Amino acid sequence: MNRFADRSGLTLLEIVLSLAIFFSAVVTLAQLAWTGSRAAVQARLRTQATIRCEAKLNEVLAGAEAMQTASGMSFPDDPNWTWSQVVTSGSHPELMQIDLTVAHRGSSSLTNIDVTIRRWARQQSVFVQGVTQEKTEAAQKANSQ
Repeated sequence: MNRFADRSGLTLLEIVLSLAIFFSAVVTLAQLAWTGSRAAVQARLRTQATIRCEAKLNEVLAGAEAMQTASGMSFPDDPNWTWSQVVTSGSHPELMQIDLTVAHRGSSSLTNIDVTIRRWARQQSVFVQGVTQEKTEAAQKANSQ
């Protein structure tokens, strides 16, 4: 007669092994959840930084903000967001290179985000001179006819 044939419970080794498997699964799932939430926070901040950067660059190109070098300027709605721009001469005399950077500084390294967009644009003074010259030429043609 086999003495293990009529056993009705689990051994201590089986219990310890099942608990080890269970806790390793819990730790793995917790790590996956933490990684997912961290990626979601960074993606949200990076998207918001890109939108702020594009909006500020459009303000510069439209003339609402000066096309000159500036640094550490904060956004009026949230002081954690700042923007800086570097304006340099391009390869052509009337072409300007604008590097606009938007940064978010939070309480941890998880929430520190920088986004930079580089754009080339004509100097606003060249644009104004061109329009003024066209108006003058049109007026001269109208007077000569």
